[in-house]
Amino acid sequence: MRSGAAGAARRWARACARCAVAVALAACVTTVEEAPLLEGPAPPPTIPPSLTIPFGAAPGQPGQQALDDVYRNVLRQLQEAATERDPATGRHDVERLGALLAQFDRDDMPPVMRERLAGYRGIARGLRFCEQHAARTARFDVLPPAPQPDGAPTPVEAGAPALGAPLRLQLRLPAPPEPTRMGAADDDQPAAFLVESTVRDTYAEGSERGGSMMDVVRLPDAFTWAGGADLLLPVTIDLPVADAVQREVQVRVSLLPGYVQIAGELAPVPQTLLAATTVAQWPVGYGVLAKAPLAELQAALRVFEPRVFPRVWLAAAAVPPGPDRETAIALLLDQVRFGRADQARVAMAALRRLSGESLLVGDREAWLAWSQSRR
Repeated sequence: MRSGAAGAARRWARACARCAVAVALAACVTTVEEAPLLEGPAPPPTIPPSLTIPFGAAPGQPGQQALDDVYRNVLRQLQEAATERDPATGRHDVERLGALLAQFDRDDMPPVMRERLAGYRGIARGLRFCEQHAARTARFDVLPPAPQPDGAPTPVEAGAPALGAPLRLQLRLPAPPEPTRMGAADDDQPAAFLVESTVRDTYAEGSERGGSMMDVVRLPDAFTWAGGADLLLPVTIDLPVADAVQREVQVRVSLLPGYVQIAGELAPVPQTLLAATTVAQWPVGYGVLAKAPLAELQAALRVFEPRVFPRVWLAAAAVPPGPDRETAIALLLDQVRFGRADQARVAMAALRRLSGESLLVGDREAWLAWSQSRR
């Protein structure tokens, strides 16, 4: 952690609990279950049900062993299709499940088999909603920043509120093809979402500070897609920044296991990642600096005192690939060779950002060896 910033770090950590997650549904208050600040991602909570239907006893009558074996084989195939996931995508083979149901759903099936087939039809509906609709259509929008307390507009840099302003995002889930309802927090089958957010702040001398948090969000009122309305899930990240030069915010929203009502019938749904996004926040003035980053870097290096350390890092970060980047690398390597300890450290942090190398900030010898290897 950055020297002398222990108090700021404590304030930063306490403020993590103030990151707000809310659902924009008829101006109702959202039920939020807050999880503590984590050092890293934690396994999400598990909510029943399992997407399986037990075999139970063979559904046939005594003396019909051959037919019983056929029915058990049918159920086994259905269960495999309903539970197995593609290793590459993590998704179920919904098409195979639908094809099996179409093949085996016959009027002459015994009642117990018809009941179990109906259960698998519900599973197929839930999987289609999650994996073929929700996970494909949900998206994040960056919302316009709220005005400052004095009414002045909040600056925007590189398409996001400037560093220090709250970041307001919104998950948008459009209407599915079939009438679908999600239960409220006090329903027998409530819908629930897992909201995971990770914040990483970077400082000019190469240090980083960050944390993660998780919220389980339930709907205050049942929501039915109707009239083209979208389900909206706003997420606000509002944390102090101290003297960071850049913030990266990652947000993921997943639908947790439970039930949704599709076309009037309950359908179980597995945990499904709906959308994920990463947003970078930059300090006020970054957009102007980024128009001529090499000139800004050269000007800052001519002074190169602590007050311009952030400007050196930001200018280096904005230099595009090409001849200007090579010039910037040479200028920073000169500071690694000949600069004071604090100047060399900032130059190494800027080089790390500019080059993408993973060498340690502070290891002058490693950076100078890297310089020689590039010749």
